[in-house]
Order: sequence, then structure tokens, then C-alpha cells
Amino acid sequence: MKKKLISAVLCAAMAASMVIPAAAEEATADFAGEELSILVSAGWMDNRYDDTIARFEETYDVTVDLQTIPADQYSDLLQSRLATDSCSDIFWIQSDPFAIASQIVDPEKYCIDFTDEEWVSVMPETRIPACSYDGKVYGLQIWHNSPEYVMVYNKTLFEELNLEVPTTYEELKSVCEAIAAEGITPWFMPGADGWQHQLAFFQIGGVYAAAEEGLYDKLNNNEATFAGNETMLTVLEQFKELSDLGYFGEDWIGTDSTNMVNEFGDRNCAMALANSSYIKQIQEETGTTDEFGLFLEPLADNSYFPTNAAGPTMFGYAGTEHPELVKEFFKFVCTTESLQEILDNSPSYTNLDVTDENLEQHWLPEEEEFMATITDEQKQYGVLQTSTKYTNDYWMQFGQDMVAYCTEQMDAETVLENMDINRATAAGVVGDSAWE
Repeated sequence: MKKKLISAVLCAAMAASMVIPAAAEEATADFAGEELSILVSAGWMDNRYDDTIARFEETYDVTVDLQTIPADQYSDLLQSRLATDSCSDIFWIQSDPFAIASQIVDPEKYCIDFTDEEWVSVMPETRIPACSYDGKVYGLQIWHNSPEYVMVYNKTLFEELNLEVPTTYEELKSVCEAIAAEGITPWFMPGADGWQHQLAFFQIGGVYAAAEEGLYDKLNNNEATFAGNETMLTVLEQFKELSDLGYFGEDWIGTDSTNMVNEFGDRNCAMALANSSYIKQIQEETGTTDEFGLFLEPLADNSYFPTNAAGPTMFGYAGTEHPELVKEFFKFVCTTESLQEILDNSPSYTNLDVTDENLEQHWLPEEEEFMATITDEQKQYGVLQTSTKYTNDYWMQFGQDMVAYCTEQMDAETVLENMDINRATAAGVVGDSAWE
């Protein structure tokens, strides 16, 4: 009896093993020959997704058309595609709790509703607001949880020059002076990228919020402005002073970040605003034996951590001819295998901010050491760009105005006034009653 029972079980198992692949083959065959188009800004996917996309193509016998657009052109192109009902099957935006309303404007028209999809649970609760509008989930945000755009510095070089980590602006200036005297660029600033240099202004939102009680709420209710904000003016003035002193490097406005890893590895620069896990990239790609560390950007004597539960976010286009294939791609990306690929293939990120406990994270000792020094009080304020309405929508324009200010074509007050004008324009488009 036992032998007959075992035999029967084995036969059933074999039959099941034959049925499962057949069912899977039938399911995937439904998409055979289809093409999935993805519109994304440079830097948001890169080669991190290459292996996952290749597996998706092979699994479903489809083609993925990845359309990567330069950052300074992306927003205008996306808006044009949405306005003409000609968008790619999947598109991305830099999202935060306010961005869907201001950038997509009408998500019910343009976005696939993913509220009831199982993969939504892969995102932690802190990221859901940046993916939602009016109680519905429209986006998928897979981003890291590292300290984001803090000061990465060459710890070995600092020790050799007997330099202490600066905690105030005056200390930062002194450190820059000592480093520049060695023929080394103190603070590498890639102005030509068009989006990086304004991080120096926006990442220290805590220093603005702490200086004026309720500032974020006031900005979001149109009860305060950027113009006339003394702390913001101070930051712009200090930024320009560092530029005038040459501490960002010769022709920083015309320099991009392409070679920043080698600049660190060759000791041509000592500091830069970067994601903390950038240290991994420097060490792996240059082979340097120097050690690196992290500290908070001290413009305006800032001491606040850049808390930011926002990031590049993927949406399904409601007008797609392949809605089920789009849904399958989102589901596919959220599997443990795909998440691990995305993390492992990242040149710099050491972790993903997801709920999947099976994911093997790669936190750096430098990240863990730095975060151990940060208190809850220092984390209490979000970064300026994602804590205030319509601000992040004009990221590129603000960066252009900063360059104009540093080249004597505009004064600091006008830089701030222009942001107020732009935010009011965006508020008008979505009908924000606070601006009526």
C-alpha cells in the first residue's frame, strides 16, 4: 500500500509539474510579439534595470523600448506627450506628495489605477503618499533609503591636512581654503548637469523650516514666499561666495558629473554633494585606498538631515494599447528576484527602501556610522523641494537662475521671486484655492 501510495503521489507530482509550465507558457504567450515603451529621465533607471528588462522580454516574448531623455528636456517632453495623448506605455516623474497633482494634473485621465495590485505592499507606508492621488495608488517608487545628497568627503585627505569636519559655514570656508591651497578642488560642483548644483540650496530645508515656525505650512497655504526669506538669501549668498572664491572648481558651470568618480579617486576634489552610497562607486571604480566619510551640508550653519520620502516614480499610461502588459511589468519588477537585480546592478546604491525581507541589502559601514550620529530631532524636517507644493516642478528653472546669479546676470532676490511666480503659475493650473 505504501508503495502504491508513493507511486500515486509521484505520478500526481509529475503531472502537476507538466501542467504548471504549460499554464505559465499559455499566460506569457498572450503577450508574445508586443512592445512595451518606457519614457524616463536620464539617471532614473540606467543599467540598474537592464537585467530585469532582459528577463521580462525573454519571459513574455516581448520587446521593451526604453526611451531615456536628458534631464533638462524630460519634463517638457513628458507634458507634450500627455497633452497630445501620445505618451509611452510607462512614464516616470520625480514624485513627492504634491507632484502627481502638479505634474500629471489629471491622474484619473492619464494613469492606470494600481490601488488593488498586490505589489503595492512592497512599498513602505512612507512612500505611498508620493505615489497616490485622491486615495488611489497610481505609481511605483523603488528608491533607496540611504542618506541622500549629503557631503561625501575624503576622510584620508582631511586627516593628512589636519582638517576637522565643518559644522558651520565659516568652518567650511576655512576647510575649502586649506584644500584649495593644495591645488585640489574643495567642493566638486557639476553645474553642466543642470540639476545637481541646486541640491545645495534645497537639501537643507530644515535650516529654513527651523528659522521660521510653520514655514512649510505657510508656503503650502500661500501665506509665505521664497522672496524675502532671510535664510534662503543667506544660502544663495554663501553659495555665490564659494563660487567666486573658486572653491567649486574652475568653470564649475561648464563641468558635468561624468568624471566625478575619477576626480575623487585621483584626489582632484575633496568633497561633493552625493548619495552616501557613492562611496562604494568611488572605491570600486578607482581602486583608491583612501577612506571616505559623510557630513551634513553646513550652508547657513545647517545641522538638519535631508529627510526625503520621495524619488523617481513609475506610472502606467491609461491610454496604452497594452494595459495588461504594463500591469505585468510592474508586478514583475516587484518580485524579490527583480529587486535584487536592480540593487545588485546599481553602481552606487547599497539598499532599496522596500518591505521585502528576503532582499539582501548592502549597507556600507560608512553609512551606518554616519546615521548613528543623526538624532530624531535632526530628521524632523523634510527637504524643501518635496515638502512644499509646486517647488520641485521648477527645479531646473531654479538651477538656471542660480547660474544667472553666480554670473552676475541676476540678483539673489530675483532668484527667489521667480520661484514664487512659478509656484503661483502651477497652483493656478491645478486650481489651488490658496492662490485664488
